[in-house]
Parts: sequence; C-alpha cells; structure tokens
Amino acid sequence: MARPATFIAVLKEHKRWADAASVVSIVLVIGLLSVAAYLADAAKADEPTRIGMYIAIVGVVIVVCIWQAAAFVAASIELILRRRDERGPWG
Repeated sequence: MARPATFIAVLKEHKRWADAASVVSIVLVIGLLSVAAYLADAAKADEPTRIGMYIAIVGVVIVVCIWQAAAFVAASIELILRRRDERGPWG
C-alpha cells in the first residue's frame, strides 16, 4: 500500500494544473458572459433571454468541477502506475 504522503504529493501536483485550467475556464466563460450581457443591453433583449444568459454561468461551476475531478483521477492513476512500477506487473 502506498504511503498517504505519496498520494498527497501526487494529488497536489495534479491539483496545480487543475487550478490553472479552472482559472482559465472561469475567465473565458465570464468574459463570454459579459460580452453577451453587453450585447443584450445593446440589442435591448427581453427578460427571458437575459435570464437564459445568466443561467449559463452554471457552466462555470460545472467546468471547474470537471477540472478538479480530472486532477483527482489523474493523481489516482499516476499513483497506481507508480505502485505497479515498484512492485512489477505481477507483484
């Protein structure tokens, strides 16, 4: 069994890139939402259209959750592969 410290170190490494990807995705989605809101103001969009655009912010939360889950999965896979390399394929 791998030491908990090893798993935590691997998880921190993968969490770093997940955090960076999350920030990039948040900036992109919020930027697109801001542009859409500006265009809705310029076009004098009705209320249901505006509500639909603001509900799209839920996409930010979903994307961030996906990136964080991907980091955990990547860390787990890397730890499994490290254990296999240490013990051998049939160990």
